[in-house]
Amino acid sequence: MASRLLTQLASRIAAARDPVEAACLRAQRGIYLARQGKHAPAQAIVDAIRAEFGARPDAEVTAWISLVEALIHFYSQPGPKALDRLKRAYALSRAMNHPELVPLCAAWLAHLEFNANRMQPMLQYASQALRLAQPEHHAALARVSLVIADAFHYAGRFDLAKPWYAKVRDHALAEGDDAMISAMLHNVAALRANQVRLADIFQEPQPEEAKRALLEAESTRNYDLGIGTLSLTLLLPLVRAQLYMVQGEYKEAIELFSATLDNDNVENLERREATFFAERAWCLVQLGDVSAAEADVEAACKRAGWPADADDVAATHARLAEVLTRLGRSPEAVEHKVLSIEFRGRHIAAQTELLFQLIATLQDLRVP
Repeated sequence: MASRLLTQLASRIAAARDPVEAACLRAQRGIYLARQGKHAPAQAIVDAIRAEFGARPDAEVTAWISLVEALIHFYSQPGPKALDRLKRAYALSRAMNHPELVPLCAAWLAHLEFNANRMQPMLQYASQALRLAQPEHHAALARVSLVIADAFHYAGRFDLAKPWYAKVRDHALAEGDDAMISAMLHNVAALRANQVRLADIFQEPQPEEAKRALLEAESTRNYDLGIGTLSLTLLLPLVRAQLYMVQGEYKEAIELFSATLDNDNVENLERREATFFAERAWCLVQLGDVSAAEADVEAACKRAGWPADADDVAATHARLAEVLTRLGRSPEAVEHKVLSIEFRGRHIAAQTELLFQLIATLQDLRVP
C-alpha cells in the first residue's frame, strides 16, 4: 500500500526548483523511511545530500539530514548517537528559528526522553512542541500527541490518553502518515500488555484487558504487513509472548520469546532482557522443563542489575520469585519477592508523579 505522505513528497520534490528546498523535502522522505525501519534507503538519501552540499553546506539542509540520521540510529541502534544527532538538529533549527524544524525536533526529543524514562525533560520538550507547532504542522503535533498519550497511558490513565491518541490519528490521517498510525497501534498494544502482565504477576488478573491487548497486537501486525513497516517487528512478538503467557498459553509464549532470545537479535532490548528471560522461565517451569527454566533464571539474574524501568524490575523479580518457589529454592524466592514489592511501589509512585506533572503542564499551556 503506497503511502499518501510519500506520494505527496515525491510530487513536491519533482516540482522543486530550489536545490535547498528539494534537499529538505528529500530529507523528509528519509525521515519516513527511517521510521519504517528502512534504514539503508534512508541512509542513501543522507549520503546523496551530503555529497551534493559537501562543498557548500547549508544550515537548513544540515539540520534536516541530522534529524534523518538521528532517526536511523533511533530505529536501528538507539543510544547516545541518536540523541546527539537529534540535539544537533535541534540546535541548528533553533539558531535559524525554523518554524517547522524547532517544534518537530522538540517533539522527537520528548519522544526519546520518554523512552529513556526521563520525564522532566520529556515534559519540557513536549511543552515547547505544543507551544510552537502551527495547527497544520501535522508531523510535530502527531508526534508530541503520541508522547503525551503514551505518558498518560503509562501513568495508568488510559481514559486521559484516549483524546490524545485521537489527536495522533487525526494529524496522521491529515498528512497521510501511515507510519504514525502504525506507531500509535504498537504503543497502545504494548502499554496495555505491559499493564496486564504486571497486574497478572501480582495476582490481579485482567483477562478481558489481556484479550483486548492481544487483538490490538494482532491488528498492529496486520497493519504493518499492509504498509511495509519493519521498525517495530522485533518488539511485537515479545508483546504477544507476554500476553500468551498471561493467558496460560505457555507453549506459544515460549516459541515467541525464543524467536528473539535465542537468535542473537536482542540488540536494543538490554533494559528488558531480564524480564523476558524471567517470563520465559515461568512458562518453561509451567510445562515441566526444569533444566531450561533454571538456565533462564540464571540468565535473568545476570541481567537483573542492568538499568531498567521500575515496572520491568518489579515484574522480573516477581516472576523469579514464582519460578524459584517452584524449583524449591525458597530463600532466594523470598529475596526476589521483597524486591518485587519494593520496585512495584516505586513504579506506582512514579506513575502518580508523572500524572501530576502531565496535568500541571497541560493546564499551564491551557490545553484542553
